[in-house]
Amino acid sequence: MPLVESFSGIRGIYDDGMDEQVTVRYGYAYLSFLKKKYGNNLKVVIGTDTRPSRDILKNALIEAFDCEIIDLGIVSTPMTEFAVRRYKANGGIVVTASHNEPYWNGFKFLDKDGAVLKANEMGAIIRNYHKLKKLSNENFFNNYLYKNTNPKKIKIKKIQKKYEEINKEYSEYVLGFLSNKEKEKIRNSKFKVIIDPNGGSGIIAKQILEKLNVKVMGINMEHGVFNRAVEPNEDSLLYLSNMVRDSNYDFAAGFDCDADRVEIMAATGLISGNQLLALIADDILKKSKNKVIVVNDATSFMVRDIAKKHNAKYVETEVGEINVVNEMHRLKAPVGGEGSSSGVIIPDSRCRDGILTLLFLIKIIANKGKKIEELIRELPQYYNLKTKATIDSKRYDSILKKIYNYYKRKNYKIKKSKEGSLKVMLDHNSFIWFRASRTEANLLRVIADAQKKEQAELIVKEALKLIK
Repeated sequence: MPLVESFSGIRGIYDDGMDEQVTVRYGYAYLSFLKKKYGNNLKVVIGTDTRPSRDILKNALIEAFDCEIIDLGIVSTPMTEFAVRRYKANGGIVVTASHNEPYWNGFKFLDKDGAVLKANEMGAIIRNYHKLKKLSNENFFNNYLYKNTNPKKIKIKKIQKKYEEINKEYSEYVLGFLSNKEKEKIRNSKFKVIIDPNGGSGIIAKQILEKLNVKVMGINMEHGVFNRAVEPNEDSLLYLSNMVRDSNYDFAAGFDCDADRVEIMAATGLISGNQLLALIADDILKKSKNKVIVVNDATSFMVRDIAKKHNAKYVETEVGEINVVNEMHRLKAPVGGEGSSSGVIIPDSRCRDGILTLLFLIKIIANKGKKIEELIRELPQYYNLKTKATIDSKRYDSILKKIYNYYKRKNYKIKKSKEGSLKVMLDHNSFIWFRASRTEANLLRVIADAQKKEQAELIVKEALKLIK
């Protein structure tokens, strides 16, 4: 099966397109990029999630690197990004396929600030890899990977293992976003929370919450044991709502494998990523001097209405974490995120962080003294409906053209991004959005946003009929 290659990273099915040969070439292509940008004296961090192929691919990357290496072991993507900054590295790689199933694996490539690489930089690495891909093993090894290796002067690679250290330092880092007063309020609130990392790297969330005197019930807490679909969503986490209700817990949190995403389940069902972003943005914008929020263009208008409430500047970017991060950095925005991907971004963290999002949510609930369901009811009411359509990716451009022409004839305002997404403004408070998946082949993602459920369902029905 061909690799899925995009600015979001590289993914493939292990032993069916993704293997050590691919890994060592991508590692070499990435290191060549770093050398060109920062010189030869490099330090790189490597972290993995919990997939079965993690160590095989990590060892292949280490083989490709002739530089100082910091091995983090099993960590979340946000922990790896933090480690790049903490250890003053020139970059880093996360061995992960995020929300894809465990037989997938891949890489997220990071810059020296810990953020994922910009689209043009990722494009350069992909192009470099494809040049190396054409070479025979003998040619690649002799003329590239081991070209400057002198067998008489074999150099032992400097590899530092920071397994325990990174867990301690990251815990201190995320807890540092809370004031002493906020920590005390949380400790006195007697929170009861269920977490389900599903055997992924979000397992560390339990010990972090317990430092705040939160009573935590951990489900699926053994690394690498996956008992549900890796992608956390309403279907895969449905059972958690029953557990919250039956056990009288405040809510439950389900993570994807690399813990950059978290989904919250209340007794009443899913609290969407858009609702989470709106709730946290409301809290941050209320206290911030610079009232700016940056989101991707698939985010619900619920968040836009929260920005209006605070007279804040509301800025949309194309989908992609790095697009939001870069615009936040440029505008010095105090908060941003991708409501469509359950990701809240705080400027200093430079990434979506499921555990940090969870801490902010608990802080808000403790400060307001209300149940999560009450807080959600106070938000602007929108219904955001996500679905997928199977397409032939080779026909994507023609399908997109058909969609564009259909809505253009209806005189709707259409926003077309450089990366190929379409956003159709149906009226001031509703839209339909289309984009080919960057992480799953032959999938077209479709999102409708409207103030009423029935309206969103009709919008999606019309769109799917058009695609077929």
